[in-house]
Amino acid sequence: MTLTGHCHCGAVHFSVEGEPVRMAQCHCNACRRLTGTGHIVQAFFKKDQVTTTGETRAYKSVTDRGNERVTQFCGTCGSRLFSENSRNPTVIGIAVGTFDNSDWFKPEVILYGAERPIWDFIDPTIDLHEMM
Repeated sequence: MTLTGHCHCGAVHFSVEGEPVRMAQCHCNACRRLTGTGHIVQAFFKKDQVTTTGETRAYKSVTDRGNERVTQFCGTCGSRLFSENSRNPTVIGIAVGTFDNSDWFKPEVILYGAERPIWDFIDPTIDLHEMM
């Protein structure tokens, strides 16, 4: 499978070769603030599957488990694109809304259900975790 995508303005493009290692939806407070919505959906790939062009800006933070999380945005339009976690340094998360076509995506797990706003409905068939 070859997947492509880009930020809103087109300054950053990416391509991915192969299947995701995980697909998830997260409702934690950090992801909600980073997206301005009720959750983020990400597909996770091995870093060596992903090629990027263009420059991103990074924001570093610490997760509730003490790991370093690096979130990458387009420096021009601010689109949230990628995330990395020191807990698993060989994997990169890609915001699913930035793919050119995301029909293949279906979350396998929903994380931080305890922090989900009541107005953000979820698919009851997906494995739900109250926290990580």
